[in-house]
Amino acid sequence: MTPRNTKQGASANARRASSNVGARAASSSRTPSSWRWWLLPLLVVGLATVFVLTYYPVAKVQYRETRERSRLRAELAGVRARNDRLATQVDRLKTPEGVEDYARVQLGLVKAGEKVGVVVDDSAAMPATITVASALRLDSEEAVAVPAGPWTAFLDSVFGNE
Repeated sequence: MTPRNTKQGASANARRASSNVGARAASSSRTPSSWRWWLLPLLVVGLATVFVLTYYPVAKVQYRETRERSRLRAELAGVRARNDRLATQVDRLKTPEGVEDYARVQLGLVKAGEKVGVVVDDSAAMPATITVASALRLDSEEAVAVPAGPWTAFLDSVFGNE
């Protein structure tokens, strides 16, 4: 069927032709901008690179300071615990019984008129030494463990920590 040559048919044909021209113009106008699609990933990668290069030194300093702070907190806790133990030992040594225990265990002294006997077991090759009670040790140092999380090894390698 062909459209009639009436005014309505001619105007419909003109409308179709103008819409086809508009569609062609729209598609031709999309063609030059369609080559820009590859710019978006390149732009994202570029911005991410600039962000990383800008933020990395700040993150490195912050990570090192955080690690140092946690190490110092652990060391402070160890020093406070040692201080508490020493305070307890000082209080004990202020008593006559504490002084006597210290003189017997640490210095190997005996009271006047006492006799000391050392029992040695021949079957075991144990040296005959006096063992010191751990409660009477005055200068005991303990190693301080630095707290470490699951990401610590990875972050240490990223930020160059020892």
